[in-house]
Amino acid sequence: MFKLFYTLLIIEYVVEDQDVSTSVIFPSEKACYDAFGDGVLDNLYDVLADTYGKEIMMYCKKTPFPSSEPTKPQPRP
Repeated sequence: MFKLFYTLLIIEYVVEDQDVSTSVIFPSEKACYDAFGDGVLDNLYDVLADTYGKEIMMYCKKTPFPSSEPTKPQPRP
């Protein structure tokens, strides 16, 4: 059995020499990385880069808080 943990998608950028950070919470690390893989964030990145410059960081950070009951791995065939 293994646990899933809430994971934050953190977006950091700079506005007029001020660091800005915002986050979106996902139910698991996989869900956070899937958002990257689906290209969902590409448009947001482009808008932020065009508006504020290329000092942008986006990354996933797992929290210590479980998001659900422990999950049982699938049995092998």
